[in-house]
Amino acid sequence: MPLNIDIMQEFIDNHKSQYIGKYRYHSGYRVEDEVFKNHYYMLDENFRQIDIYVEIHCHQKITYIFSEDLHEQEKIFIVKDALKRIIEKCKHKSTLHYSLYEQYIKNISKEHMFLEPMDYCDILNYMKYHKGINQQTMDEYYQIFIPCLEMLVEKKKYKKFIDSVQYLLDTILYKYEWNGTNLKYLDTEYQYHLYYIREIIRLVYQYLDKFYKNVPDELFQIIEILCKNERFSFAIMTDFGSLVLSHFKVTNSLINALKEKFILTDKDNYNEDANLVFSYIYYIFHNDYSQYYAVIIRMLREVITNMLTFANHDLDLALGNSFVRTEGYQIILDLFHEDYNTFIFTCFPIDSFPKEMRSDIQDELITAIQYFAARMDNDKYRLSSFEQVTNINRLLMDNFKEWYK
Repeated sequence: MPLNIDIMQEFIDNHKSQYIGKYRYHSGYRVEDEVFKNHYYMLDENFRQIDIYVEIHCHQKITYIFSEDLHEQEKIFIVKDALKRIIEKCKHKSTLHYSLYEQYIKNISKEHMFLEPMDYCDILNYMKYHKGINQQTMDEYYQIFIPCLEMLVEKKKYKKFIDSVQYLLDTILYKYEWNGTNLKYLDTEYQYHLYYIREIIRLVYQYLDKFYKNVPDELFQIIEILCKNERFSFAIMTDFGSLVLSHFKVTNSLINALKEKFILTDKDNYNEDANLVFSYIYYIFHNDYSQYYAVIIRMLREVITNMLTFANHDLDLALGNSFVRTEGYQIILDLFHEDYNTFIFTCFPIDSFPKEMRSDIQDELITAIQYFAARMDNDKYRLSSFEQVTNINRLLMDNFKEWYK
């Protein structure tokens, strides 16, 4: 039964507000012709999750039932957000009836694998609602989704394949910050998808010429989404970069399609709006090592900032270590030479560097302490310089005691 979108839009229009709610979308699905269940959540200052469930009825008017009592502004914010998601979903074709989600998940077979791209997102949302957002849920989901994608490409249904992947990428939560007492927490649902997105990229790689020939615009839209989510894409760059840079004609067309949408980094002219993923691809393709290296430096700087800011920084540490493995420890020293930020060595301790680099590290620290000591005469920089001098002195004492003798 088709939904009355006008009733939903009327509710949204009649409840305009500048209020931004505390709760964020987790998952939701349709349970009856005009009834939807949604799960919203927030993290408190100690990063404990607080869950709210709301059932929305879209009959002659919008009514709703919350699992817990909230103030009216928060309720309206959540309901409006849920209705916008429902309206957006209705723009896309679906074939799997909402009453069959559980049956499909339990009894999936090759005879009824082919669904519309939006159906796969509905299944994922259903699973997240009932099983939570965790690795086990994603493992179970991709046991369904990956075989479906394999069959789609075998049947040469390239458009449905790409659309299914695009809807998935649009569904994933890439980054949302929660404020704690002293640190922040970074929500990254994508960490549970990383392994499987790599599998999907490898699958596209096998048939890249077919995708490029049949659905080039849709293929480039996927790559554009990945370029916009820098942290996610650098975590899968081994496969993502191989896909994009493996075929001269594809890469050249891609760069021409995206160069008007993204700003390139420039080692001599900093622009905070520059896209690091596209810049990485562009400079490798054009064999411009100095600009490529500047991209890695800038990304590493962001990694270190995240490690010092967020309580959950395991992914950032892994990403930073991957840069070090690729470029060597010299890149850490080069970054310190640019920034003189002693907290770099909190993230990458000096005792982890190769022994042959110790003399260079010592020289950099001595130069830095002289630089900050000179700046202490300036009232504007006195406190920050004093902190850096203290940190550098501690690093020298802990790692180069012989310098004091």
